[in-house]
Amino acid sequence: RWVYGNQQFYRNAKDEFSSGADGWLVAYTRVHNAILVTQEEPQPNARRKVPLPNVCNQFGVVRQNTFEMLRELRVSFNWQP
Repeated sequence: RWVYGNQQFYRNAKDEFSSGADGWLVAYTRVHNAILVTQEEPQPNARRKVPLPNVCNQFGVVRQNTFEMLRELRVSFNWQP
C-alpha cells in the first residue's frame, strides 16, 4: 500500500515493484527482526524504480551490504592455490 500510495514513483515503477519479491523480503525481514543484505543503495529522488533500501528505511528494516555482512560474520578467505 505504501508504494502505491506514494506519489513519488511512476505507475510502472509501482507495478514492477509489486510483481517482484522485494516487498516480501522487506516484510519477512521486519517480522523476523532480521537484517536484509543488499548491494542496492537508497535513492531518495527515484521515480522510475522503487529502490529496496527506500522501502527498508520507510519500515525501519535494518539493512547492510554484502561486505558489511562478511565483516560482521568475520568471514575470511584463503586465496592460496
